[in-house]
Amino acid sequence: MIYKHMQDKEIFNKKNALLNKRLCNFIATKFLRIYYDQENNIISQNNYAKLCGITSSTISKLKLPDGYDVPMSTIYNILRHERYSLEKFFKEFEDENGMNIPN
Repeated sequence: MIYKHMQDKEIFNKKNALLNKRLCNFIATKFLRIYYDQENNIISQNNYAKLCGITSSTISKLKLPDGYDVPMSTIYNILRHERYSLEKFFKEFEDENGMNIPN
């Protein structure tokens, strides 16, 4: 029984890693190619990070090919700066990636 539990945990970890990878890639593609302030001026990654209330290293991790275990607060901070609703963001993510990620 313990072996089965360990197998299940490993499967969930792999699925979570895939979800995080796709989520980070989606965020990077949508928001982290060119950085804008709220007046639509192009700014540096460091300034963008400050406006979002996150670190520049967090942005760098989001842009990694494999992503990372991104906290919901980081997603929310970026969306708040971008004036983007959680509903719209996750709807677009779901439309692009499907409903059962990763299945």
